[in-house]
Amino acid sequence: MMTDIRYGIRQLIKHPGFTLVAVLTLALGIGANTAIFSVVNAVLLKPLPFPASEELVAIGGIDLTETASPPKLGSMCYPDFFDFRDQSRSFTSMAAYRYLNLALVDEQEAQSFRGIKVSGEFFDVLGIKPIMGRGFERADEQPGGGPGGFKVVLSYGFWQAHFDRAPEIIGRVLMLNGRPHTVVGVMPEGFQYPIQTDSIEMYITHAEDASTPDGSTPYTQQRGSHSLLGIGRLKPGVSLAQANAELRAIAGALEKKYPETNTKWSAGLQPLRDELVGDVRTALYVLFGAVICLLLIANANVANLMLARASVRGKEIALRSALGASRIRIIRQLLTESVLLAGLGGALGLLIAKWGTDALIAAVPQNIPRVSTIQMDGVVLGFTLLLSLVTGIVFGLVPAWQASHVDLNTALKSGVRGAGGTEGKHRVRNALVMTEVALALILLICASLLIQSFARLGRVDTGMRTDHLFTASIGLPNAAYPKPENIITFFDQLVPRLRAIPGVESVTTTWPLPLSGSNNISSFDIEENPAPEGQQPDSPHRIVGPDYFKTMGIPVREGRGFEPTDQFKSLPVVIVNEQFARKFFPGQKNIVGKHIKPSWGVGDEKALMRTIVGVVGNVKHRTLNMEDTPEVYLSSSQIPMDSMTIVARTSISNPTAITSAVRKELAAVDRNIPLVRVRIFDEYLARALARPRFNAMLLSIFAGTALLLTAIGIYGVMAYSVSQRTSEIGIRIALGAGKTSIFRLVVGQAMAIVAISLVIGVSGAFAATRLLNSLLFGVGASDPFTFAAIVLLVSVVAFLAAWLPARRATRVDPIVALRAE
Repeated sequence: MMTDIRYGIRQLIKHPGFTLVAVLTLALGIGANTAIFSVVNAVLLKPLPFPASEELVAIGGIDLTETASPPKLGSMCYPDFFDFRDQSRSFTSMAAYRYLNLALVDEQEAQSFRGIKVSGEFFDVLGIKPIMGRGFERADEQPGGGPGGFKVVLSYGFWQAHFDRAPEIIGRVLMLNGRPHTVVGVMPEGFQYPIQTDSIEMYITHAEDASTPDGSTPYTQQRGSHSLLGIGRLKPGVSLAQANAELRAIAGALEKKYPETNTKWSAGLQPLRDELVGDVRTALYVLFGAVICLLLIANANVANLMLARASVRGKEIALRSALGASRIRIIRQLLTESVLLAGLGGALGLLIAKWGTDALIAAVPQNIPRVSTIQMDGVVLGFTLLLSLVTGIVFGLVPAWQASHVDLNTALKSGVRGAGGTEGKHRVRNALVMTEVALALILLICASLLIQSFARLGRVDTGMRTDHLFTASIGLPNAAYPKPENIITFFDQLVPRLRAIPGVESVTTTWPLPLSGSNNISSFDIEENPAPEGQQPDSPHRIVGPDYFKTMGIPVREGRGFEPTDQFKSLPVVIVNEQFARKFFPGQKNIVGKHIKPSWGVGDEKALMRTIVGVVGNVKHRTLNMEDTPEVYLSSSQIPMDSMTIVARTSISNPTAITSAVRKELAAVDRNIPLVRVRIFDEYLARALARPRFNAMLLSIFAGTALLLTAIGIYGVMAYSVSQRTSEIGIRIALGAGKTSIFRLVVGQAMAIVAISLVIGVSGAFAATRLLNSLLFGVGASDPFTFAAIVLLVSVVAFLAAWLPARRATRVDPIVALRAE
């Protein structure tokens, strides 16, 4: 074996041009595969960083009116969660959580930190214990936080950054959202749940939701107010199907018991990792498939180089055979050279992969989970090593096999030229080129569809003006603002102050902000067409302030927007969008004055019959690719919310320039309220486009590279064919064949190969594009224009690649060619 390796190294050094081209081609394919695999490994393959993570499941509500398959898990309400937790027998433990911003107030300023409210068994479900103190218990969920009052567990990063890892942190009291919370624990370094881009700094229990200062119904008792996400740990031996069936049975019983809130709602679960990954899985597998195609094209190119080189080495191989070398011995020698090439390509590919991985991390959208775990670890290095070995065998096996079947007499008589130019070798080379062209065609069609999809998504009419908008969020602590009147007074004081800031044209408030990822759905009744109990239709609803439609640039089609006269105790009003009017009041030209009753938690005194005072244009509130849906707008003066987003339309190029002025005016109203998530609205729009842009960009790079390699492959095969047929071409010219005839001969041979490849490639593309359906918008997976355009593009590139060898063939001197023969 060492003899084979030493000889192989000498051969590679002896032919540096061949070695350089082959190594660079392989490095490109191996490096791209390694970089994408590092992302696939981190996001899809790595186990979650929790003990026995395969037992962890995500639990959520399911809207039975949705037709998605499999059904998408949504949020659930506190009472439903309590019933699932108490009645199920498939879990060792179950917990629920919801996001919130926590305002930490000290002597200097109010700061906002990302946190979550959790149930008592939260850390037990995940199987992670604090490194200091303790986690939560079920007693900590009680109103007031149980014995010892409200409690908080800190993340390691927060403890390190704000308290310098002080060991005496346990027992310290922090003022969070206007209430004292005692620190009872610190989580280990690196622990985070939910696994997302934004760090979770603090964990509190939902004890705050278990009571209200004004004596109204606590949030933990409001069945139908969905905001919780659930997690559970399955008991050993319990399957997903068994646990799912049990949850559905409990949900079915709740539907019968509480038809006014639970009709059309069920529950379900799925592996926690699947829930975290979501629809990213399809996109990553598509990209991984693309780089595998790229590697196959690179392999085909190098295999063709090896075939050409084996032909040149025909006499050498014949001499080795004549001197007693067996066929297996020759194959082993040639495969050793191939593996050496692949090893060099793999080593260089690792450098390309390191650069590519860093570039991917910088370019990857923030809403892709587990991005922080992407790295070149042992698994990735092992993948690269295995890939290099397999690559060396794949591209080296056919040339080695062909070369080992040399005819000794023919090879020794013919010398170098023609020693390997058998018809069989030509067929193999042509087959390799066909493979390249077909794979490149598939990649180009897929990339073109994604590019068109991204372009059309970017041109979607959002229904609003997204430019020059400043946005920031505010959360009012329940302790300081316990009553609706307190919340209304706060915003009545703040909004005029913000409106007076230089450069601000108008100001409003909203919950939730369009394209922020949040959505709230509630059922409603129509006065003139009431539905049976439990069968009311539902639609998303928005809580917005005066001037909302003006500030967001949403046209008012009928009636009016909300006005300052729409007060807490005045006539209950509502505004709907055009889709709502079309769906629920078909054929009626003017629905202003009609009445509907949106629900906002059953039993809530705000669930009143409301007068429609306006109809506004449709808006892409949740995602850009969703169809227009019926939507309801409610006045923040009539249904005040303690968490709102401020939106200011400005006349300046950089809306965030008013941030300091906004903070100053906010502090003038209440210095204990922090301003969080300060952004221009265009950032939300860019985030909505980030993943389609990322997919289209990467696949386009791979497809472009594949096309370049394919063009090189066609050129190489045709150039080699011309060199092998020099004497034939010389004879044709000597017998009177013109340059045009010779040109057609060479180009015709190339285009015949390409034509067969295109048929194969189009068939493959029809199958491959089915996988893209969920990633496309505004263009079909079998779009005929795209297929035709890419076929034409590949044909033109193939013609150009064959043109140079064909041109060289027309310049063959018949006398020189025949004399050389």
